[in-house]
Amino acid sequence: MNQETKDFFEKHKILEKEIIDAKGQTMYQLKDFMKSQNKLFAYNTTACKQGHTIRDRNGHCIVCKTASITFLRRSLETGNIYIAGSIAKEYIKIGMSTIPLDHRFSRLNSRRVGNTNDWVLIKSIKCDFVNKHELAIHQLLRKYKIDGDKYGDTESTEIFRCSYEKANTTLEQYFKENNIEKIETKTFLYNPEKYSFRNLINQKNQ
Repeated sequence: MNQETKDFFEKHKILEKEIIDAKGQTMYQLKDFMKSQNKLFAYNTTACKQGHTIRDRNGHCIVCKTASITFLRRSLETGNIYIAGSIAKEYIKIGMSTIPLDHRFSRLNSRRVGNTNDWVLIKSIKCDFVNKHELAIHQLLRKYKIDGDKYGDTESTEIFRCSYEKANTTLEQYFKENNIEKIETKTFLYNPEKYSFRNLINQKNQ
């Protein structure tokens, strides 16, 4: 490993246990091996168009696109997918968190996500690869997604005009059909029927 590569890893806090010497092999050759060994990044790979030889295990040059470092780590995290509801807005929120859920909900309400501060946690499922599964469930519910409610300068992409029943059924079917292991499931309300909102389709997201 040359000094330039060492400096790059140090700058981006990439640990020795996360890397592998590709020895000139392609990522196609290395991908499965890296997954089996829990390696995230490789150096001495075949060069990208800019001549860089450091890639993530999906084959992306992480020198050209350093955001891939955070994205890959985030996609592999274990955390909770949760369903929350706002009675004031008749909104359902499906999100993910790798921090304790009570901390997460304190932030949601203090920041008035969706322009409301009455978010209540209804259900959570702890699983691996939580970010990947959250994004997939968002896609399944995209026709109910709201537009325009913001906090700060960031639009929330996790809020839907649908019932808790619709959200929960979608969530459970996704886990079942894809044979995803649930590490832990928790239900926090005895009366989730309070969140039986109308399922309103957003024509923009059809």
